Amino acid sequence: MPSQPRWRTVTCPQPGSRLLAAAGAVVAVLLCTIPAFADELANEVRRLADGGTHPWLRRSRFPEHQADVQAAYAPGGFLPIWVRGGKPTPQATAIIAALGEADRHGLAAADYDAERLEAERHLLADASQPAMHDVALFDVATTVSVMRFASDSHRGRIDPRGVGFELAVERKTMDLPRIARELAQDSAPAERLAELEPGFTVYGRLEEALARVRALAARTDLPAVPALPKLRPGDTHPAMPALRQRLTALGDLAEGTPVPHDPTLYDPALATAVQNFQRRHGLDPDGVIGAATLRQLQTPLADRVKQVQLAMERLRWLPAQFPERFLTVNIPEYRLRCYEHGQRTPQLAMNIVVGSSARKTQTPVLFADMRYVIFQPYWNVPPGITREEILPRLRREPGYLAREKMDIIASGKALPQTPDSIAQLTSGGARLRQRPGPHNALGLLKFIFPNPKHVYLHDTPSKGLFKRSRRDFSHGCIRVQDPVGLAEFVLRGQDSWDRQRIVQTMNDETPGHTDRRVDLRSPVAVYLFYTTVVEENGTLYFLDDIYGHDAKLARLLEQR
Repeated sequence: MPSQPRWRTVTCPQPGSRLLAAAGAVVAVLLCTIPAFADELANEVRRLADGGTHPWLRRSRFPEHQADVQAAYAPGGFLPIWVRGGKPTPQATAIIAALGEADRHGLAAADYDAERLEAERHLLADASQPAMHDVALFDVATTVSVMRFASDSHRGRIDPRGVGFELAVERKTMDLPRIARELAQDSAPAERLAELEPGFTVYGRLEEALARVRALAARTDLPAVPALPKLRPGDTHPAMPALRQRLTALGDLAEGTPVPHDPTLYDPALATAVQNFQRRHGLDPDGVIGAATLRQLQTPLADRVKQVQLAMERLRWLPAQFPERFLTVNIPEYRLRCYEHGQRTPQLAMNIVVGSSARKTQTPVLFADMRYVIFQPYWNVPPGITREEILPRLRREPGYLAREKMDIIASGKALPQTPDSIAQLTSGGARLRQRPGPHNALGLLKFIFPNPKHVYLHDTPSKGLFKRSRRDFSHGCIRVQDPVGLAEFVLRGQDSWDRQRIVQTMNDETPGHTDRRVDLRSPVAVYLFYTTVVEENGTLYFLDDIYGHDAKLARLLEQR
């Protein structure tokens, strides 16, 4: 049973005073004892705030928010902000209800102790004389949970730099003490709290998608897809009815599609649905149910829920505001998109090739500004590629360097290919450089955004790779399918750099015109990003976690 408030004896007006005459003895006693009670209550709140520990929060220690909690209470002399007259305020009721809806936003209500807070709120609301220790515990717990939720929903639960992402932006700053105080006074605090979420249209669409996928995961009438042999349209198998049911629920097969006379037949309508499914999962839409397609079909829907949640977490890492012009690279999707003037639809989109997962030459996740482009660039071969790939090949094929138009460079000069120059190359005393031209590994254009990982965007002579569904083949830099279109975008409005001039400069082999640098008048922001869930035009795409970033992020979130 809660202890009774510890009232302190103070001097009150004498009988017959105008105060007693006007308000009555009960009011006078309450007015006289409130200051003493307030002092002790403030001391209870201060003790909890200064201690940085709360006895009944799931994560009892809050060192990351201790200074914020102290700053939230200091202006009011450490009196409660969510309790008035011993009762939880309407704002507390609304905020706790909002915390209970955290799962809807891709978070977890348990992280904010929503259930415990609601139980404690009921106890305070029903108590005739709540103990000030209970009041202090409830108030500080609400403040800590609000700060945790506000921070998590606005800038993410995990600092992206903690998972090795080289994001060249400061983590979004927040005045959490001010936010907590204002929410405690706001007439619609839940709506104000929701405003802290990312304002991107795609974030809102993923929030809606999360509800749909979660509802699918909760269904008990969807049969699992069993192990299947490789199946082609026209084959028969007893699992076809289960597959139809699942693809209908997922939206790949239209409701009411007629079932063939033989329900075990892999008929054309079902093959079209499988192709839709394959497109949404980054697979070749050939209609053949092979090992890769089966693996995606058998992925539990609960895993898809987690995948959407991870995608939402990463969107919280992005800046609150984007610049006038920027481009995004989504690594596991193998797609680049260019945006300007705040438009939701990209001005330009294209396939790309990214760093290889198999060779561990991953494209990094980072933000930087594109500063210049180079027409007909040299390729200065990285030492690792020289050592691990070219030198072994050179031993097998002595004419390899001449065929690929590569020079051995030492002290700024090109050396003839001799045993001595090869020895210099082997020891690191010389380097390889490929001459400009259509044969060059970087193609005819290179797009530079200075960054610690020294990666860039570039053209390529290997155009056939863009037709593949999986496109992680590079050494870390990003090959673009449409270099001319990308150059048009980044050079737009600059001098007379129209498409015709760009193409002409790319193909001008006149001496002195190669390796030509053109600075951008206005830098273009580049976001190399990683998300395995994409929502586009109402369709949800699930992609392979090619670098294992999803798995790592999921582990970190579980450890919180």
